[in-house]
Amino acid sequence: MSVIAVVITLDRPEMASCCLASILHGTQRPDRVVVVDNGSAFPYTPPQEYQQDVDIVRLEHNSGPAGGAAIAQQKALELQADWVWMLDDDVVADPDALKRLIQVAETHGVRTYFRSVCYNKPQPELPFFNSFTYSRRIGMLKPVPRERYQDAEFSFDACAMAGLFVPSSLLLEAGIFDASLYGWYDDTEFTLRATLAGFHGYGIPASRLLHPSANRRQIRFLGRSLAVLVDQPWRLYYGTRNCILTQRRLLARSRFLALFLPLFAVRRFISIVLLYSNRRAFLYCFARGVSDGLRGQKGELIQGGRTI
Repeated sequence: MSVIAVVITLDRPEMASCCLASILHGTQRPDRVVVVDNGSAFPYTPPQEYQQDVDIVRLEHNSGPAGGAAIAQQKALELQADWVWMLDDDVVADPDALKRLIQVAETHGVRTYFRSVCYNKPQPELPFFNSFTYSRRIGMLKPVPRERYQDAEFSFDACAMAGLFVPSSLLLEAGIFDASLYGWYDDTEFTLRATLAGFHGYGIPASRLLHPSANRRQIRFLGRSLAVLVDQPWRLYYGTRNCILTQRRLLARSRFLALFLPLFAVRRFISIVLLYSNRRAFLYCFARGVSDGLRGQKGELIQGGRTI
């Protein structure tokens, strides 16, 4: 089994090097590591001790999380990977993280994929609850119940990118990340596409990644703990637009217009009004995301002559 780990980085050389160290000092090392430098102001160079194990793909322009992930997956396929392990540059992998994934992959069927579970760096006992089930009737996501993170494994339909462990057969059949989305909800679109193609996803809590919870804060609302964005409202634009683009493609037109769109728009509007600071900026980005999603707009958001 050939395993290629991929890391997408942008202007965070210290974090990227820490991530590399955690990957390459694990009890199970990947065969290679692909680092996509997604247009850093100063090109990333790995520490000397890791250079023989790392392939650097340098991009002149920031292609967004989706573009970086697509290029990384394509490079892994060129290197004849059997499995691709996808990581953010700010994660630190537990020494046994890859070993746990390989052990589970060897016991499941061929049409499966997996993910490491991210845990909050300041509170390493607290997982990120960012794996979801999907309603094919109304197009909405529902978090996997929190108690399932205590199990040896749990099934999901969609999840965040960090920790994804996917076979090359999935990439060849269902496709790589959609670079045209630029970023945010791009990982959900990719995993939904894999699930709807007949691949079954499983989260493996024993495969641990430590991940900071930057740009988010935890709040209590109606007895539930929720994570909301603190800043960078343009991320809400991309997430809103790409969600609409995805569900518009996946759902029948009648269900998209009568069920998904009203429910999605009302829920997100209420959450912004009740839970977010800087509501005006977030509401603007939300409204623009809805408009651009319905018009089929893809790619980068340009404002004032620059990408945001």
